Amino acid sequence: MAAIMTPLERKAAFKAATTLAQTTQAAAARRLGVSYNHLMLVLADQRQGSLQLKGKVAAFLRRPVAEVFGERAAGGVTGVG
Repeated sequence: MAAIMTPLERKAAFKAATTLAQTTQAAAARRLGVSYNHLMLVLADQRQGSLQLKGKVAAFLRRPVAEVFGERAAGGVTGVG
């Protein structure tokens, strides 16, 4: 099992993923159903995101939820698929 990402690693991974997807971080946040500001706070561990949001973020990063946030999402969402 890989180590849990730090908040800085999460933000960097999200930035890299949006660059590869040729989109902005704000547009990606909207597709995830939240504002850019809220997403940045969740990635930085300054806000508690829902398990659903964490699953969506992990899926966007193509990583397991446990690796990205250090927990398992409810409803069997693993973030990989």
